[in-house]
Amino acid sequence: MKSVLVAASVFLAFFTGCRNTDVKKPIAVPTAAVHAPKSEALTPYYYGLIEEYRTVLAEDPNNLAAVQALGNAYFDSGQWQEAIHMYERALAVNPRSTDVRTDMGTAYRNMGRPDRAIAEYRSALKLEPGHVSARYNLGVVYAYDVKDYKRAITIWEQLLRLAPNHPEADAMRTAIARFKKALKKDDQ
Repeated sequence: MKSVLVAASVFLAFFTGCRNTDVKKPIAVPTAAVHAPKSEALTPYYYGLIEEYRTVLAEDPNNLAAVQALGNAYFDSGQWQEAIHMYERALAVNPRSTDVRTDMGTAYRNMGRPDRAIAEYRSALKLEPGHVSARYNLGVVYAYDVKDYKRAITIWEQLLRLAPNHPEADAMRTAIARFKKALKKDDQ
């Protein structure tokens, strides 16, 4: 009986994590593009992803997932023109992709092309009126690039009705109040 208990204890210790905790695991490079706000400390190695997706596309040029992922990797590494090129390829296959249109709009904005950004966000919203990211970014372009505060207010108020707990809800409410105050002052 004692040997069974010892064997059971060893078995449990092994499977419950008896390991050296000082050993650091390497950071895994994602195989799919990470498309979220970046943290400087955790920025993935996008250039490795770019090469990986290029290799996939060299073997299978019509791989839509790889085209979009390559576009996202270019986007996340700040290579706006390359991202737009990949997003255009993706939209040639699937013109109804609102996420791709929205990301392409943001790439245009980051290139100083607010007119094209607005067109892409509006296209996304035409296809999917409740697309939260397209609506938020459309408001950003109107507010900060075009300086059309009335349109920004309208767009963000619509968004806050759709998504009152949006991650940027407080910032939008603050900006709306500030813009309304500035517009009221201009009217006087």
